[in-house]
Amino acid sequence: MVHDEFRDKVIMITGAAGGIGQALCERFDRLGARVHSTDLRKVDRPLFVPGDVGNAEFLADWVSDVVASEGLIDVLVNNAGICPRTPLMETTVDDWKEVLDVNLTSVFALSQLVMGHMVSRRSGAIVNVASMAAKVGGIAVGPHYSASKAAIICLTKTFARFGAPYGVRVNAVAPGVIDTPITHTASPEQLLSYRSTIPMGRVGDPSEVAGPIVFLASTDASYITGATLDINGGFLMD
Repeated sequence: MVHDEFRDKVIMITGAAGGIGQALCERFDRLGARVHSTDLRKVDRPLFVPGDVGNAEFLADWVSDVVASEGLIDVLVNNAGICPRTPLMETTVDDWKEVLDVNLTSVFALSQLVMGHMVSRRSGAIVNVASMAAKVGGIAVGPHYSASKAAIICLTKTFARFGAPYGVRVNAVAPGVIDTPITHTASPEQLLSYRSTIPMGRVGDPSEVAGPIVFLASTDASYITGATLDINGGFLMD
């Protein structure tokens, strides 16, 4: 990847307060990009706007403001997500709707908004953060979480097919067990079980997810679209 490729490029990142989100913002910062980020939790960084990605009005206003100030959007990373560990038989319809609004509907709504601007420029990249749970049905996460992440993989392909003729690429990553606040909500027994089944023998670091996302957003991945990259230390060899 050309070192200066992202210098002054306009990047939008959701879920900036989480482990992967922070690592992503820092990585793009080091590459000289102009990083616009959001999260419900306030983050002390430039161009950050607090907001709820489950709110369609907020997303529309955010995209409009970024385009008004920057004139374009080069990269969107849909990283925001919540991960309840509610057991299947205890998950309510309201629980289901809340998780899908944040994890899935926001990805659709924000990608749709940004895609219009990228298509008009015939350039751009979108990277969605799915999960290994999308492929295995979840191990210690709620059914709504794994279902939302599985849908992201399919949605990624739909947007990729639409954007390809216009030079817009759309890909996803599917992280396994990563050392983030979400993982910390698992019990010590669950964490030990995770490690014992990962061939590399450890959980991943957020930077090990941020790097592949940057790659997918770069011109080094110029012939990759509609793909989902597994990042799980060998836990799932798909």
